Amino acid sequence: MQLEQAVAATSALTTLITVPATLLAAHWARRSADKAASATVAAGADQSQATVAAAQLQERAAREESLESARRSAYSAFLSAVDVFVRTVTALPDIPIASRRELLDQKATAVVQARANVAVLGPLPILRQLEKVAKQCTELEKLALRRAVLRSALNALEDAWCPRNAEWCQDPHHNSAHAAWNLLCEWGRLEDEERWEKLDFLEFLLRDSHAMDTEQIKHVLEVANSVVFWDEMIGGLVRDPLLERFQAVRDAFIDVAYGSLDLVA
Repeated sequence: MQLEQAVAATSALTTLITVPATLLAAHWARRSADKAASATVAAGADQSQATVAAAQLQERAAREESLESARRSAYSAFLSAVDVFVRTVTALPDIPIASRRELLDQKATAVVQARANVAVLGPLPILRQLEKVAKQCTELEKLALRRAVLRSALNALEDAWCPRNAEWCQDPHHNSAHAAWNLLCEWGRLEDEERWEKLDFLEFLLRDSHAMDTEQIKHVLEVANSVVFWDEMIGGLVRDPLLERFQAVRDAFIDVAYGSLDLVA
């Protein structure tokens, strides 16, 4: 009887010891599982954040590449528009008078539209140089029609010179053409009173040269009433000041615009 009681007591003690040990093992197993789960969640969160950051960088790079491409296209379109405009200004003397204004307006409008596309994209250094090019185009546009009248008249007078020796020729029409050409070239440097006195003489020379018709002579005399930028519109045998200024700002625009894209124009 005592033995049985001792065995029972031992069994009970063993049970009391085993239960806490089991509970303790379960507790540590749970903590380990929780830690593992937390680590997995943290690792997943870090991976998710890294994925999001990578996606954001990729998206930003794509936007920058798209913006650079848009700027490149806008710069190219603007340069093309201004080049066509300037070629048109240069060609106006050989175009019939009735068609000049409409053609000039078309090309000037194309410049304005191309300029607006560049202005939207920027950046600021480009916009500053853009305005300089646009300003030169505006100046050319203001003078283009008068310039065309003068250049056309000078070309016609040159064609009417003596084919052998213009200075020593005795043909009155050839002489009038040569004298009218010289008078037009120096017209802008004459005093106002002197121009007024010679206006009738200029008209006589133009008519007597037989180099142009009545309508052309009328336009030349109208232009002769204003001598603003006269020498620049006529230019010289080598230099063309108006186009030189345009070329200078155009080249500067290319340097700034394509330099910002690390491209060669």
